Amino acid sequence: MEALLDARDYALASSLTLAARRRLAGFAAGEQRSPSTGGGIEFAEYRPYAPGDEPRRIDWSLFLRWRKLMVKLAAEEKELTLAVLIDASRSMDYGSPGKLRYAKRLACILAGAALSGGNRASIAVMGASLVEALPPERGKLPFPELVKTVERIQPSAGSSPAACARQFSARYGGKCLALVLSDFLYPDWPAVVGSLGASGSDVLAVQILSPDELEPLPLGEALLQDSEDGDETPLHIDAPTAAHYRD
Repeated sequence: MEALLDARDYALASSLTLAARRRLAGFAAGEQRSPSTGGGIEFAEYRPYAPGDEPRRIDWSLFLRWRKLMVKLAAEEKELTLAVLIDASRSMDYGSPGKLRYAKRLACILAGAALSGGNRASIAVMGASLVEALPPERGKLPFPELVKTVERIQPSAGSSPAACARQFSARYGGKCLALVLSDFLYPDWPAVVGSLGASGSDVLAVQILSPDELEPLPLGEALLQDSEDGDETPLHIDAPTAAHYRD
């Protein structure tokens, strides 16, 4: 079988830099400047003075200019934890090459980028429940071992993405940059996106589709089979149905 990553993928993983867009609690102190504010030494932002603030944090130059008491906030240095969630439902095995293979490739590149930057990376599989294929690891895991771990991920039956999203929120909420790789071709995808969005983490959702899924079947009669449970549905595809599918 063709290798999951090629030389360009390895080079890309070593050159990318990841950063969160919102303040995260983080799992541990580390090497990367976090959007969190606290006891660090690098300036982050200002806020109005409040009783109890240390006078030494007041920016007196701003006071002389604007007559406003403003307190300097410093940036804490915390590890960024990247949590990659891979949808391993059977529909992700569709296509040539399969969507799951593409998701695994993307997961490896970005997790490798996190590790090469001195941060943590976790990879979880969304199946019947949320399974950690790789718990939050920092640098000590060789990149080739990470790739081998991801290569072993297989499509699973009876997937429950909504339950997995709730489990993720309970386990990682507010502590990481989360990347969800899925085709989102299931009825409860709004609940999945909603649960992840409410987790407090910085969440990116990437929809992975096969090229022929972007366009409906030719007009006429068709028999569709559900890749998850095998149910068959006869369908007459007319112009309005095709337009609705594209929407």
